[in-house]
Amino acid sequence: MDPALADPRPRLRATWARITGLVVFGATLAYVGLVDPATGGVYPVCPSRVLLGLDCPGCGGLRATHDLLHGDVAAATDHNLLIVPFLAVTAWLGWRVLAAGDRPVVAPRLPRWLTAAAVAAVVVFTVTRNLPVAGLEYLASDA
Repeated sequence: MDPALADPRPRLRATWARITGLVVFGATLAYVGLVDPATGGVYPVCPSRVLLGLDCPGCGGLRATHDLLHGDVAAATDHNLLIVPFLAVTAWLGWRVLAAGDRPVVAPRLPRWLTAAAVAAVVVFTVTRNLPVAGLEYLASDA
């Protein structure tokens, strides 16, 4: 079949999906940047924090993102130490989606050791940020 005669609707849908995703992401980022999660706004509550009184790996992430958007890396890492690498990986994956153009997006194949190391780091971070040990208070989300 001649590519010029191919149905353009799937490509158009993919383009609109990417545009919609960018708009939603941008609007969400703008909201987090403008409305400080520490002082108010409409933000979700962490079920782990409410039900168990424990910080999950994402606790403090909104406040950290707000601080990063305002250029305060120290305050961001105080709320959530993993936020900087998480946002870096998220930005890289987002770039892959945008750079794919009209080609299908292929999920990156990570080595098993890297996946295991990332999972182990998140588990260790989650456990240590909830331990009542002097010197580890920095890891808590300060909620």
